[in-house]
Amino acid sequence: MTGSDIGSTARAEKRGRSRTVRGVALFVFAVACLVVIAFVAVRSLGNTEQPSHASLACAAKLYSTYDPKNLEQCMAVCMSCNAGVKTTCSTSCTLKGAR
Repeated sequence: MTGSDIGSTARAEKRGRSRTVRGVALFVFAVACLVVIAFVAVRSLGNTEQPSHASLACAAKLYSTYDPKNLEQCMAVCMSCNAGVKTTCSTSCTLKGAR
């Protein structure tokens, strides 16, 4: 065996190891992405926030028949009962389905 044969074998082994390391790193990255996606999905599905009793009592004081789907009523309750501001209350009410 000549010196060049030994060098080419060492290079081939080094390439094989680096390919394996890249494969493992890619696998770990893919698993981490899947875990993050699963966490986000579970958090978004469990985000069914119910209004507090104090907020509902305050809404009942403002409106005898409070309709959270009515944008004007929702905004008024948000601003007066939850100490919100116009921008955040508008966004909140719209995301809750008020029109």
